[in-house]
Amino acid sequence: MKSSHLALAAGLAASFLPIAAALAQHQHTPRRNDGDAIVPDGEGCGKALAAQRAFEARTQPHEDPVGFCMACDAEADTDVLHCDLDIEIIPATSTIAGSNTFTIKSNINGLTSFTFRLRNQFVISAATINGSAPAIVATPTTTTRIATLDRAYDAGEIFTLRIDYSGVPVSAGSFGSVAFTTQNGQPLFQTLSEPYYAYTWWPCKDGDVATVGDNSDKFTATVAITAPDPIKAVSNGLLQGADPLTGSRTKYRWATNYPLTTYLIFVGATNYTQWQQTYTYPLSGGSNGTMPVHFSVYPANDTPSNRAAWEACLQMLATYRPIFGEYPFVNEKYGIYNFNFSGGEEHQTYTGQGTFSESVTAHELGHQWWGDNVTCKTWPDIWLNEGFATYSEALWLERKPGSTGLPALHAAMAARRPTQTSGTVYRTDVSSASTIFSSNYAYRKGAWVLHMLRKIVGDATFFDILAAYRAQYQDSAATTNEFAAVCSAVYGQDLSWFFQEWVFEGGAVAYASGWQTVNVAGQDYLRLRLRQTQTATFGVFLMPVDVRIDLVGGGSITATVWNDALTQWFLIPIPAPASGIAVDEFNWILATAKTSEAYVNGPPKLVASSVTPGQALASAPPTVVLTFSESVTASAADFELIGPGGPVALGLNYNAASFAATLTPSGPLSPGAYTLTIRDSLRSVAASAMLDGELVGPAYFPSGNGQPGGAATIAFSIAGTTCYANCDGSSSAPVLNVNDFICFQNLFAAGDPAANCDASTTPPVLNVNDFVCFSNAFAAGCP
Repeated sequence: MKSSHLALAAGLAASFLPIAAALAQHQHTPRRNDGDAIVPDGEGCGKALAAQRAFEARTQPHEDPVGFCMACDAEADTDVLHCDLDIEIIPATSTIAGSNTFTIKSNINGLTSFTFRLRNQFVISAATINGSAPAIVATPTTTTRIATLDRAYDAGEIFTLRIDYSGVPVSAGSFGSVAFTTQNGQPLFQTLSEPYYAYTWWPCKDGDVATVGDNSDKFTATVAITAPDPIKAVSNGLLQGADPLTGSRTKYRWATNYPLTTYLIFVGATNYTQWQQTYTYPLSGGSNGTMPVHFSVYPANDTPSNRAAWEACLQMLATYRPIFGEYPFVNEKYGIYNFNFSGGEEHQTYTGQGTFSESVTAHELGHQWWGDNVTCKTWPDIWLNEGFATYSEALWLERKPGSTGLPALHAAMAARRPTQTSGTVYRTDVSSASTIFSSNYAYRKGAWVLHMLRKIVGDATFFDILAAYRAQYQDSAATTNEFAAVCSAVYGQDLSWFFQEWVFEGGAVAYASGWQTVNVAGQDYLRLRLRQTQTATFGVFLMPVDVRIDLVGGGSITATVWNDALTQWFLIPIPAPASGIAVDEFNWILATAKTSEAYVNGPPKLVASSVTPGQALASAPPTVVLTFSESVTASAADFELIGPGGPVALGLNYNAASFAATLTPSGPLSPGAYTLTIRDSLRSVAASAMLDGELVGPAYFPSGNGQPGGAATIAFSIAGTTCYANCDGSSSAPVLNVNDFICFQNLFAAGDPAANCDASTTPPVLNVNDFVCFSNAFAAGCP
C-alpha cells in the first residue's frame, strides 16, 4: 500500500497543504525518536515515509489531548450494515455538504445511543431516525458525536440514522486525510482516511484517534459525489450513473455490494483522463468471466509508458490468482486512480497511487486480498495488511512472466530487509500513524515473518494457510493470534512459538558456526557447532536452519538442523568428507549476522547400536555394541540393562580406536522386554562433556538434541519362543536332539559367552556346571 520508489515531489507538498512547507525542507534522511532509521527516498514505503516525516515536523493536528469519549457506547453494541454517503464538494470554498445514512443493527438489548465520528467543526443541520424521528446529537470530544435514539432498540432490531452536515474539512494524520488542492493547476479533492481519520470528512462509525480500533464492522456502501464540471469523481465499487445537474455540476453515483471497513471508503475528484481494460479469468465450468479494470490519471501523466506501468496489474491479477485465489471483488472492478501521494492506498476496488512504480502497483493490488478482503482487526495487527502486501511484491517478482523464480524471490527479500530489527512486528504503540506504519517492522519485518513461515511449513502448506485464512476471515477482520491459529491448524503442529518470537517480541537472530569433518566406523560425518550471538535480551530464536555441506571431490548436500539453544552441536552423516559449509545459504531466516569460527568440541553422541529402539529380536543377542561419535571415558556404571527379571549385570569392553563399547550380559537373556540405558554420566575425552543421548525416531542416530546432558534409552524385546536348549535354532517349533548338544559343545570350546549357561560371574567362567545347566534345560524341553 504505502510502498514508494519516488522522491517526495511537488505534488505531495501541494496535496497536503498543512505540512507542505515542513516536508519541502525535509531533505535529509531522518530518524525516528526511538532510533529506527527511515528508509531514504526511492527505497521505502510512501506511507511509512510520509508518516515519519510528518511526525518529525510535528505538523499533525492535535486531536483530543486530554482523553477519549468515556460516555460512548461500545463498538460491539452495533453492527453497521450499510452507509449511503451523498456529498457535494465545492472547491471554490473548500466545503463539503451532504449526508450519510447509516443502516444499523443493534447487537444488544436496550440500545439508546449510537456513537459515530465526525470532527466538531462540521455543522450537523439534521439528524433523523428511520426517515422521520429527530435525534439529538452531542459532541463530547473533537472527534466524536453521540446520537440519542428515539427509543431503546433490542438485539436484532434495525434502524436508520441520517446525518446531514456541512463545513470545511480539517486534514489530520500523517498522510493528509482530506484535501482540497490542485494538480497541474486543476482542482483536486482527495481523501486518505487510514488509520482512523475518516471522521475528518464524513460521518462514520470508527475507532477513536490513537486507539487500537476494531475494523471488523464492515458494511456495504453507496457513495454519491456532486462536483463542478469538468471534475470526474471516483469511488468504491461500480459507477451506477453520472447525472448532469444544474449549475454545470455532475453527480457521480458509485455502489459496492462487497462489505468494507470505514477507512477504505474514499473519494478522488479532478479532471481525470480515464480508460478501461478487461481482466479475463477462468470459471469453474470451463468458460471465462470478465471484469472491468478502470484507470483514472491526471492528463499531464497520461503517457504510453505510464499507461503500460499501471496496466501491469492485469498480469498481476492473473499471477496472484493461483496463490491467493480469485480477485476478491471480481463481480465489480479493480482500478487505479491518480492522487497527490507519493505512494499508494488500497481503497477497496480502486487503488489510489501517486506513482507508476511496479512494486507499488503489486503491493496495492496484494492489499485487495490482504487488507481489504481480510483486514487487520486492530491497528497493532497492521502487519497482517502491510507485511502481507510487502511479501506480495516479492511473490510477484518470483512468479511474474520471465522471472528466474526462487533467485528473484531471494533478491526481492534481500531488498526488503529491515534496517532495524529490535522492535516488534506487532505495533503496541498506536498513538500516531508514524508508530503504526513502521517501514522496518509492519512492512519489512512483517514480510520476513511470512517468508520464514513459508520455509518452515513448505510451499504447499503455506499457500494452503493463505487459502484457509481468507476463507475464514474474508469480508471481516482478523488478529495476529487468529492468523497464528489458522497456521497451526493447517500445518498440524503448534506454531505459537514462531509468532511469539518473531511477531510479539523484538530482535532477530545472529549465527556463528564452526565445523570439522570426521569418519566414525567408515561413515563420514560433519561436526557442526552453531551459536546464536544476538543481544542476550532477545533470547533464543527457535528455527530450522539449512546447512549446505560442500564435499571433497565436488558436490554438496543440504541438511536442516533444529536450532533451539544459544549453543548447539550437531552431527550430520555425509556421503564424503566435508570441504566447507554455508549456513542458511539462501537467507530464508532474518539473521542480522552469519560468521565463521573455529570448531569447539562438544558432547559425544551415540551414532550406532547393534540393538535399535523398538527392535523385536528373534533370539537373545550375546552382546550389544554401541558406537560413539568420539572417544569417551566410560565405565560399567554408565550402562544399565533392565529385563523381565530385573537388572542384568553387564560386562564392558571399550575400544578407544573405534569409539565402540561392547556390552556383554552376564548370562543368556530370557524372552521379554528390555530397556538399555546409556547414562549421561558418560563423557567425551576431548571436552569432558556429558553424553548428548536423547534418541528421537524414526532415524534415532546420531543421538541428541545438540546439548550436553541426556541419556540414551533403547527399548527392545526378545521373542518368547526363544529356547536356550535349542542351541542350533532348528525350526520354528524347536526340535531338541543331539545336534543341540554338539552346538553347545562348540560354543563352549570356542569360549563363547553364550555357553555360560549358569550365568556365572563376570567375565563368564565356563566349566562343567554349564554342561549340567544345559542338560537340565534340554531335559525340560522347550515351550
